[in-house]
Amino acid sequence: MLAVSRQTREVVASNEALANEHIQALAASSARITGAHNEEFEQFSYSLDHISTGISELSPTFHWGFGEVIASLGHMSDTLVELGKIAKTTVQVVAFNHFEIARDAFRQGLYQECVEELDKAIAGDHTSAGYKLEWRFHQLLGTVRLGFAGGDLALLDLAKAEESFLLAARYGKTDYPEDAGRALLAAGWAAYCQGRMTEALAHTDQAMALHPRLGEAFFQAAKVRMALGEVEVALPVLSKAIDLDRFYALKAAGDGDFQKYDEKLRGFLEAIRQEKHRQSVPLVKAALDKISFWREHAPEAKKHAGVCRLDEFLAKGGAWPLLDMLAVVQNLDKAIGAIEAGAKSARIILATKVPGGVPRSREEKYPVEETYQEKVVITPGGFFRKAVTELRTKTRTVMKTRTVQYPLDEIRLDVHDGLGIRVTSSEFCAIPSGTFMMGDKQKHQVTISRDFLMVKYPVTQALWQAVMGDNPSKFKGTDRPVEQVTWDDCQRFITKLRATPGLAGLSLPTEAEWEYACRAGSTTAYCFGDEESSLGDYAWYGPNSGRETQPVGQKKPNAWGLYDMHGNVWEWCQDWYGNYPVGSVTDPCGPSFGSGRVFRGGSWLSDPRRVRSAERYWFEPVNRSISLGFRLVLLPDQ
Repeated sequence: MLAVSRQTREVVASNEALANEHIQALAASSARITGAHNEEFEQFSYSLDHISTGISELSPTFHWGFGEVIASLGHMSDTLVELGKIAKTTVQVVAFNHFEIARDAFRQGLYQECVEELDKAIAGDHTSAGYKLEWRFHQLLGTVRLGFAGGDLALLDLAKAEESFLLAARYGKTDYPEDAGRALLAAGWAAYCQGRMTEALAHTDQAMALHPRLGEAFFQAAKVRMALGEVEVALPVLSKAIDLDRFYALKAAGDGDFQKYDEKLRGFLEAIRQEKHRQSVPLVKAALDKISFWREHAPEAKKHAGVCRLDEFLAKGGAWPLLDMLAVVQNLDKAIGAIEAGAKSARIILATKVPGGVPRSREEKYPVEETYQEKVVITPGGFFRKAVTELRTKTRTVMKTRTVQYPLDEIRLDVHDGLGIRVTSSEFCAIPSGTFMMGDKQKHQVTISRDFLMVKYPVTQALWQAVMGDNPSKFKGTDRPVEQVTWDDCQRFITKLRATPGLAGLSLPTEAEWEYACRAGSTTAYCFGDEESSLGDYAWYGPNSGRETQPVGQKKPNAWGLYDMHGNVWEWCQDWYGNYPVGSVTDPCGPSFGSGRVFRGGSWLSDPRRVRSAERYWFEPVNRSISLGFRLVLLPDQ
């Protein structure tokens, strides 16, 4: 056996210096992509400097040792209990017991005992002890005979190893095609090591057919063909191996059979590099185009490692070395998927002006050019004559006042994902400035001096989720108002939204702004009048709510286009609760301190009185309720 091993080494052993030269010459950036090339060389080259490594160092698959070999062999690692479940006869049970002992012996390095137990499992009074399951016995027996790191050189027998692997493939190919593919790959290697290239190629081709994703089979097929001098056939097969794993390019550079055709290999790998770049550029461009919205509006997208890597690929990838190129190309689908997943989970908030809102009128000064007549002295008068004068026409600029109409633009707040798909939106209604009588028992005149905007609906769970990333509500539904939020929670929500361009003036409404907007010019108990019989058309409240919140915007709006101002959920206001001021006030904002914050509007739980425009209550700002939400106001840019 040792003579065979030496002969095999002479056929396939790599010259380490030459292999290193190839690796250095390959377009591979080991520092950035593949790690130290020495580690790669050790992983992929066939160095047989020490006889203790055995023939397995020539094997591309079975080169570990002990239990690692078992673990690498797919269904070979099934436990005895699992095997017992599929054993149908007493003979099979006995055979599996021998097999289990053989595996234990293998794990302990008792390879002679392993072979003896495997022979018992295979032999007997029957033709096939395990029938289709017998492939495991032959697979392990072939592994011992082929050799592996730390194995017993005295047990090496390449011919018997080939025979065992072929039997393993024969028994396993129907139910375990991938395991059978591995067995045929090993049989091909055993034939190669014996110098039987035709058989090696036949076995390896069968392995590729049974296991089309087994990159090692494609590499071995290419290697055998290179050994036969079939270079033009071998290199396309190597390309398929590289498609499955980029490191087969490096492995080829360190392999003796490929090194014999050094120049052709280099040219072929360079052609692969260029072709992979050409194929990948449009895919990368399409992926980056798909997330252009995310990149434009989200700062984190510009720093995303995957996005930066694709940008670098487009800018410099044409000059990248092969392994760097393949590191991107072979993981492109996965990288793009991860980037798109990040974009989809992103939430981008945009505030857009919607022109043509509520028409308003205002007084404005404007300049006018006018003419006038002025007496001008031509000749001054004296003691005995009158002055000579004449009228001359002159012009001057005067300021006049006129009434002009102008629209108060509205705002739409849109939440998109990073792909530009709108997740949710919320519209602001324009609320014109004006004066009204606030309150019920203690009425007082209030002037709202500035136009402002108010969201049409209470803040929904969809909007809260998009901004805050959670949903505290009891009554779940994206279009339902968010509830169980404290006043302090609302402030945190608003702070996040203020970072959006155009939303710097965002806040909770003052109590005066809330009632003014709710009334919408009315002076009655409700925005629509005093009749409780009509309340159900405008409000979700105790009698019609079903004892829970309802989707916003289902009832009629008030005169200014605001929905759910009565009922559904109470709404936090900005003010501390306190007594109303005496007399007329302008833009009041409540007491400067207090123990509770105001909330308004009634809820799904309320009786008709509690949903009136003037009804007011308070709650500590750290408290929450299943009937309490909020809406937003915005002071437009001045």
